[in-house]
Amino acid sequence: MPIEKRFSVYLALAALLAVAVHGAKIVVSFPAYNVVLKEAFPQVEVILLTRGAADPHEYQLTPQDLEFLKSLGPSDVIVSSMHAPFELKIAEMVKRGEIRAKMIDITQLYTFLTFDGKEVRLEEDHNHEHDHHHGGEGYSHEEHGSVNMHEHGLYPPNVVRLIRAVSEATGLSPDQRFLQRLEELNKTYAGKFTGMAVAITPAAQYILYWLGYRDIVVLVKEAGVPPTPQDLEKAIQYVKEGAPALAAYVSGERPRIVDQFIQKVEEAGVSNPKIVAESFANSYIDTLARVIEKIAAQFTAAKTSVATGTTTQPHAPQQTAAPTSAGQWDSALTWTLAAVVAVVIVGVGIWALRRRR
Repeated sequence: MPIEKRFSVYLALAALLAVAVHGAKIVVSFPAYNVVLKEAFPQVEVILLTRGAADPHEYQLTPQDLEFLKSLGPSDVIVSSMHAPFELKIAEMVKRGEIRAKMIDITQLYTFLTFDGKEVRLEEDHNHEHDHHHGGEGYSHEEHGSVNMHEHGLYPPNVVRLIRAVSEATGLSPDQRFLQRLEELNKTYAGKFTGMAVAITPAAQYILYWLGYRDIVVLVKEAGVPPTPQDLEKAIQYVKEGAPALAAYVSGERPRIVDQFIQKVEEAGVSNPKIVAESFANSYIDTLARVIEKIAAQFTAAKTSVATGTTTQPHAPQQTAAPTSAGQWDSALTWTLAAVVAVVIVGVGIWALRRRR
C-alpha cells in the first residue's frame, strides 16, 4: 500500500478511535451548522438542539434539553450563534460550570457582512448581555447596526473557520474529501464573478459576495420583514438588466418572498425570470455546487446576449485557466495566414491598377 494511502488509513483509524474513546458530540443551536458539521465530521454525532422548532429564535429550553446539556463532557462542543435568549442561557450555564462541554461562539470566530457590502469582525469585548429579542420573525439590530447576522453557516471562509475550531476543540480530523471539494470550489469560483446581483434572502448575500459580486441589493434583511420600496425597485431593475437573483435558505420550505418577487419582476415586464432558489437543509457542498452551476449558466447566457447587443449584463467571470499551447499556435497561424492573404490581395490590386494605366 502506498505511504500516502497508509497515512490516510491511519488518520481515519485515529479519528474513529478518538470517537470511540470519548464519544464526542457536536451540539448546534441553529441550522444549517448541523448540516455543514455532519458533512465535515461524518464520524461524529451532530445534534441540532432546535430541531423541529418553527422559529429557533423563540426556542425555549425544555427540562430534557437541560438534562442533556448537563450530561455533556469536556470532549463535546456546543456551537452557538449567541443571539437568541436560549443560547445566552446556555452560555451562562457553561460559564458557571453547569455544562462541561466547550462552547464555540461564532460571533468571535466569523467574519460578517454589512448590508452595504463590507466585511467586519465583531468586537472582541462583545459580551452578549444585551437583549437580542426577535419580535415574531423580525430581529432587532440595535447592537449590530447594519451587520447581516443571518449567515447561517453558508459562507465558505466561515465554514473553514468553524471546522478548524471544532477540530481543535475535539481533537478530531475533518473529512478530507469534504475539505478537498470545498477547496476546489473556492479555487475555481471564489471572486471570479463581478457586477450586480440580488440577494433575495440575507444568507444569499454571503454566497454572492464570496463569488465576487460587490454591487448586491439585499431584498429581505430580516425574516418576516418585507423589503423597502427602494430595495424592491432596485432589485427588479437589476434583474431586468440581467443580474442573477439568489435565494439561499436553511429550511426545507421555500420562502414566500421568492414567489412574490418573481411576480413583481414579471409585472415589471420580465418574462420567465431566472431566479435561483436553493435550500441547504439537507446538504452543503452539493447545494453550493448546484447554486454555482446555475449562476454560471446565467452568466454564459448573459455573455451571449451581450455579444448580440440585447442586454447590458455585468462582466463575465474571469478566466481560471490559460489557453493551451496548441490553441495559442492555432490562433497565431490563423492570424499569420490572414495577414499573408491581405498582403496578396493588396498587391494584386496595385498591379491591376498599374496595368490599367
